[in-house]
Amino acid sequence: MQLKNLFRDLVMIGSILALSACSAPGHKGQGQEGAGGAYDANGGVQASGVGQGSNFGDQAGGPQQSLAKRTYYFDYDKSQIRDEDKSAISSNANYLMAHTDAKVILEGHTDPRGSREYNVALGERRANAVAEFMKEKGVNPDQIRVVSYGAQRLAAPGRTESDYQLDRRVVLVYSQK
Repeated sequence: MQLKNLFRDLVMIGSILALSACSAPGHKGQGQEGAGGAYDANGGVQASGVGQGSNFGDQAGGPQQSLAKRTYYFDYDKSQIRDEDKSAISSNANYLMAHTDAKVILEGHTDPRGSREYNVALGERRANAVAEFMKEKGVNPDQIRVVSYGAQRLAAPGRTESDYQLDRRVVLVYSQK
């Protein structure tokens, strides 16, 4: 199970690094939708790497690698942050404090079990737990937006416990105006 999680994290990091290369100068307007989707095609909030001029992905290892981890998983029916995610959340909080013009959207998700109302509330509690952790680290609350999708955007379409584990998450998305 641990090997599977490591492989999944490596694939995710590789994808993020590949997408960040698409946003290099000279590639404006290419690959924008594939990086998590634009929230508003008419100039609103769009998903981006970690912000303009951040040198995200330029170094192997080190603190930048923690910035790449932007999906945090939760136990069944829980909204407590796992210990293994705290250092990655702290790295993203440090980035936000150093880049006061950067903003994040914390997207809360659940597995499909439970009512729609319950899942939306649980997704919000999970996203708020990450937001509160970041605020305790010193992030300006104006840099954080919380959205809950409940079970509307499943990470895994199956109905097994391993699928459900992937669905129970908060995704941190850097945004630009």
